Amino acid sequence: MFIGNLTNLDYARGLPKVIIDVCEHLKTLNLAELENGRHDLTDDIYMNVMSPETGASDSKKVELHHDYIDVQLLIEGAENIEYGIATPDLSLYEEYHADDDYQLTASEFADKNTILMRPNMFVVFLPYEPHKPCVNVDGKVAKLKKLVVKVPVKLL
Repeated sequence: MFIGNLTNLDYARGLPKVIIDVCEHLKTLNLAELENGRHDLTDDIYMNVMSPETGASDSKKVELHHDYIDVQLLIEGAENIEYGIATPDLSLYEEYHADDDYQLTASEFADKNTILMRPNMFVVFLPYEPHKPCVNVDGKVAKLKKLVVKVPVKLL
């Protein structure tokens, strides 16, 4: 997992080249004007732009991916993203959806931590790193605009 902010001059320090390339591309876009939906960036890399609402932690499911890296960037609003650092117990997860590369669980995860996301912040989740995005900040529901870039792990 990596955390950064596109407005920091040294945001790319320690990031893999493919993630730096994605972030450099994102910096060229007018993020606020992006339309919701899928946008192909290359033959292998795409992003989903969305406008979800946050919710209580217990109303959200934990997700993880097998084959793709998530680069989640907040455009508008504030959200908490909960994440776990322990190796996930896949027996607690629902069936894996290979077509969309995700697996969910309603179970809580071990060693849970929280990141408070603000605009221009990004977090990179590698495969099998459990995370729960779009969680309320200070118990308040908020409208968000965010994007998630999907990068095949084979590009690392």
